[in-house]
Order: sequence, then C-alpha cells, then structure tokens
Amino acid sequence: MRAWVELIHYLDAAQWPERNATGEVPNVTPFGIDELSRHGVDVAFRKVLKGRVPNAVARRVRDRAEGLEWVEALASQYNPLRRSADVVLCWDEYTGIPAASLPGGPPVVSGVQLLTDPEARTPQFLTRARKALGRMEAVFVQAQGMIPVLRDEWNVSERKLRFVPFGIDADWFRPIDGDVDRDLVASVGDDAHRDHETLIKAVADVRRRRPGTRLELATQLDVDLPGELGVLHRGHLGRKRRQFYGQANVVAVATKPNIHGSGMSVILEAMACGRPYVVTASAGLEGYLKHGHDGLVVPPGDVDMFASAVGALMADPERADAMGKAGRARLERELTTDVQAQHLAEVIKEVARPR
Repeated sequence: MRAWVELIHYLDAAQWPERNATGEVPNVTPFGIDELSRHGVDVAFRKVLKGRVPNAVARRVRDRAEGLEWVEALASQYNPLRRSADVVLCWDEYTGIPAASLPGGPPVVSGVQLLTDPEARTPQFLTRARKALGRMEAVFVQAQGMIPVLRDEWNVSERKLRFVPFGIDADWFRPIDGDVDRDLVASVGDDAHRDHETLIKAVADVRRRRPGTRLELATQLDVDLPGELGVLHRGHLGRKRRQFYGQANVVAVATKPNIHGSGMSVILEAMACGRPYVVTASAGLEGYLKHGHDGLVVPPGDVDMFASAVGALMADPERADAMGKAGRARLERELTTDVQAQHLAEVIKEVARPR
C-alpha cells in the first residue's frame, strides 16, 4: 500500500534526511511520516515548487485564499505517483482542502490543525472548506478538543473523524549528558494562544521567593522579559532545542484557553528530554498530560497557581527529576512518531481504495 503525501509548501521532504543527519532536525522526514512503512504503508512525497515565478504565483494565491495551497495542489495533480497511490495523505487543512477539492484521484485523508474558528473565516473559505471536508474519506486530529468543533461547526460526519496521537522522535530528543541548572525555567512558543504574560509574572513571583530563579524564553511574540529575570531567545532553536530543554529544571508553558493543543510539541519534547513540565490545562491537551506523574497542570490565567507549581518543582529537584524520568518512560510507550505512525496507518488502511 502506498500513500502520496502532500505537505505545506515550506516543508521539503527531499532535504530532510540531510538536515536530520547533521543534527538540525528530528526524524528522517517531517513528522516522521516515513515511519508509516513499518506499519504497511509506503510513502512518496510531493516535491516543493521550484523557480522564482511559480513560487511568487503560489504565494499570491495563498495570500488571497487564506493560506490554502491551490497552486501546489494543481502542480502535482497529474503526477503518476499521485494518481497511482492508494491514498493522498495531507498533514493539515491548507493542503487537505485543495487536495480533496480536485476531481478524480485517490481518496484523501487529511489532518486538521487549526479550524477552530468558523466565525472568523470568509464565506468563500467556509463554502470551500465544508465541501472539501465532506469529500475527504477521513479527517484526523491530534487534539481531541477539535472533534466536537469539526463535527458541530464544520459539519464533518463523526464516522470520518479520527484521533491520531501526536508523536516525536525520542531518539533525537533525549536527556542531555550534562548537569541540570537548578535555577533555570525554560519555555518555547510562538502561537497566538501562548500566555507569556502569565508565565513571566509567575516566574517573577518565584524569583521573589527563591532568588536566582531565571527564565529562558524562546519566542517571536512581542513580550516584555526584564533582563534581571532572564533571557529572550529570538529565532528557531534548531539543534539547540535538546540542550535548551535538557538543562532546565522545569519546562513551563502558559496558554490561553484553546482546543488545538497549544504547547503540545514543547511538552512532549521536554518529556523526551527527561524534564518535568508545568502547563496550563486546555481541551487541546486532553490525553497528553498526567498531572502529578510527569508534570503539573494548572488552570488558565492563574498566576498564583502557575507560580506555586513552578516553585514547588524548583524547590524539590529530586521530585523534578523523578517526574522527568517518568515522563520520558511514558513518552517512549505512548507518544513517539512510531506510535503516531501506527495509528495513522490504521486510518489509511480503513479508507484506501481497493486494488
């Protein structure tokens, strides 16, 4: 069985193995999609557009179509590998909606990551999206909070909806060899549902009671982090991510209420690196967190509770290490890219066209 994979325009699967070999990125392919082959599904990836003019046209179309990748979809529509595949696999709605809208071809299985706000979309987008979602053979999500929204607000039949747990590369993300900095809190995040204001206030409160505590925050968002409280990192961390997580006593992620799983990848990466988390509870993270076992979960917007949780782990390094060890063990069992591939392969096999 073979899947033709269509990824968002800036992810070049052809370059991924080399980037992985140099230690720049985890997995041999984006999201570890190649691991589907371990579960009976071989993959072939759509190539990224080449040339200045095609990319300029595609960019203008995306800008006018609220991110939908129509040019990229049309460019690969008649590729022999696509036409002969058993299924077209798209990782998100920006590739999935165009793929499902094209006539003919294999059945489409698409992930949906951010369709949480139909009220914020244009009528044209809503019409196209709902029609395309109805044509898909299966729609998978990696945040369980998305299921009722897709069912009730986007009119996706419940029989098509599947939950596929998100996974990460547990070989690439692993505990570091060096010492843990017992004064360090680390955090990463750029999406609109991050609540860095609460995070910074909470760490400042911990520092008042425990001098020496500091925060290292990697984000592109506009935040005010006083120099005496910590360091702001701009730009992608790349190969530094393992060290960034692994040297921290605690990895902390504060978010606003959301259903798409803001903070999911950071929490799993911290677990893989053997560090405990403090994170805001949200519907999007349901099923990924285990409060008191591998981290601490606090209510949204509560600076005092967030500070109390961070402070408790900063004051008890043995507890922090034990949680980190437990998180690493649970991730190896439940939340790797191989586990993700196993679940996704089951979805693909359910809908692949018969031979």
